[in-house]
Amino acid sequence: MRCGAVRPSSWVLPVRQRFTRQILFGGVEAIPFTMFAGVTAGIVLTLNSYKSLEFRGQIDFLGPVLSILVIREAAPFFACVIIISASASAITTEIAMMRVNGEVDLIEGQGANLVQFLVMPRAIGFALAATGLAAMFVACAFAASAIAILMIGRISLWAFFNLTFDAIVLADFLNLNGRSTVPAFLIGVICCHEGLRVSEPVTVVRQAVTKAMLRAVAVTLVLSAAFAVLTYL
Repeated sequence: MRCGAVRPSSWVLPVRQRFTRQILFGGVEAIPFTMFAGVTAGIVLTLNSYKSLEFRGQIDFLGPVLSILVIREAAPFFACVIIISASASAITTEIAMMRVNGEVDLIEGQGANLVQFLVMPRAIGFALAATGLAAMFVACAFAASAIAILMIGRISLWAFFNLTFDAIVLADFLNLNGRSTVPAFLIGVICCHEGLRVSEPVTVVRQAVTKAMLRAVAVTLVLSAAFAVLTYL
């Protein structure tokens, strides 16, 4: 793979357009569902954590507990799940149909770099989209947590956010970005790889989509564990 394939500055106009569409399709259009998921998760995690900590007489730890649950775990995982659910099958199917219909052969025949022309715009688009979705999830989750705390009425909102921010360390930011960006990038690579491997008949496309989805989930889980070990041990 040539180094220039991963540099957006070296991309021609069609590649940049494909990159822009990928961010729009994989990230921007997924914002409403991400906000819904973040709000729902924030309320559920806040209420469940509050009940558990109240039973133990440790409600002052609610902020730090939520920072662990939301920033370290829920946000990056949900960002990758949303990318897989919303875009992985579509990208795999698109690339596979291009292969079956001979479009990939035509691109290769014109001397274009397939990695640069087809893979990198989608993979990098996935990575940027997942990073943005993870940040959106965190913001919505903590906004919903604040509303839940106001409804509970037993904890000072100011104290809650002070304890939450005090509990956030540099490793949390590294974990959040790493567990959303890197898996999403590899998800894009996996989907394109599985699509490019397809040959006739068209029925093989469905098998490629299934393989891509399963491998995308596997990569997300493995890298989540790897980043947890690297950042917190």
